[in-house]
Amino acid sequence: MKNVHVLRHEKEKNYYTFMMVVSVVVWLLCLVGVLAALVFCLPLILIGLFVSWLSSQYFKAVVFGNSIQVNEKQFPEIDRIVRDFSRELGLSRIPLVFVENGNGSVNAFAVKMLSKKYVILKSDLVDLMLRRGRTDELAMIIGHELAHHAAGHTAFFRNLAILPGRIIPFLGAAYGRACELTADRIGYALVGDGRAAQNSLIAVALGCQSLADRIDIERFAEQEREIPGLMGFVHKIFSSHPRMTRRVIEISEFDKRQSK
Repeated sequence: MKNVHVLRHEKEKNYYTFMMVVSVVVWLLCLVGVLAALVFCLPLILIGLFVSWLSSQYFKAVVFGNSIQVNEKQFPEIDRIVRDFSRELGLSRIPLVFVENGNGSVNAFAVKMLSKKYVILKSDLVDLMLRRGRTDELAMIIGHELAHHAAGHTAFFRNLAILPGRIIPFLGAAYGRACELTADRIGYALVGDGRAAQNSLIAVALGCQSLADRIDIERFAEQEREIPGLMGFVHKIFSSHPRMTRRVIEISEFDKRQSK
């Protein structure tokens, strides 16, 4: 068996030794720099954690004091949807769901405060769906919001990790729009009904109970063709959400692919 060490060229040994010395110095400097940064930033980190805790407590005070929590005794039909979908998505903890006065806002959102996950449903949104007997459309919206939690869109460390990327102009908004399309797909998959999924999105855009059941999905999707190219692009890059026409088209195309 050949002794590799003996056969190694002298220059390699010398260069290796020199490189090792330089590398050790560099790594030590990096280590010192990291430790120094931690020591310097520790008070800021502690302050940030304390502010986060205060924010979470304030949010909890507001939502528990002014909204109606959904549970097995309070709006059980909505609670069943939340529990079934949370189980399908593999969420270890079922998010706390509340219905709050929408004051005209037809909307819903997902938020995470420390370890607590929430879904807030605006009352106008719930009315728009349930007064028409469209539980499936409400389920799509609930599935969409739960999807944000399941996909990690509300996760603190995930968002912290990609925070530097938001420095790049328009990249953060583009990422946000992509997250919305992901949540739409997941909501559609949970409901299992392409038309209900598309109808729910258009109903949110319409916000009118008396007209919501008269929606023509294909006609609405065709409006995308009338959007001016340049201004449509400008509008898109500054928006955190995709256009509703685009979202409906995306669901339609995804539904066709799933049906093949």
